[in-house]
Amino acid sequence: MIQKWSRYQVLQQFFDFPKKAFLIRELSRNTKLAATAIRIHLKALLKEGLIAKEVGGLYHSFKAQIDSPLYKTLKWQNLVLRLQQSGLLVSLEKSLYPTCVLLFGSASRGEDTEMSDIDIFVQAKLQKIDMNKFEKELNRKINILFESNLNILGPELLNNLSNGIVLYGYLKVL
Repeated sequence: MIQKWSRYQVLQQFFDFPKKAFLIRELSRNTKLAATAIRIHLKALLKEGLIAKEVGGLYHSFKAQIDSPLYKTLKWQNLVLRLQQSGLLVSLEKSLYPTCVLLFGSASRGEDTEMSDIDIFVQAKLQKIDMNKFEKELNRKINILFESNLNILGPELLNNLSNGIVLYGYLKVL
């Protein structure tokens, strides 16, 4: 169990910074795990196709395999888990009483980068919500789109929402 948690900590670095190439010592510093443990986890992640080894310079670096379907799936699932753990969804449910809360855009496809924002659709009336706490915890800007009537939305946005991930309630398109 501890080994899987450690591997998750290493993988979390690649989820948070998908375009960055990491050295073993850097991962060791960031995760507070021993370099030998990092090597073991990197070997397993390489075998699963979640990361790639970049040969060059004095030391090898490791980078996220952002085109891997497994990587994308685990990345969006990780984000959903972190949204849940941050308390954002509970806060939205208690303050807005929405019909539906959706994650959409690049984050819902696992294609977001460290510079991307998190797009969330809330089917409720527009209200002011302080996102600073959640943005700080998730290390990302959160963009919330409010709309209580789906008929007002354009077909492209509606299609994008229907391909998103329902975090709360249900999306009734018709």
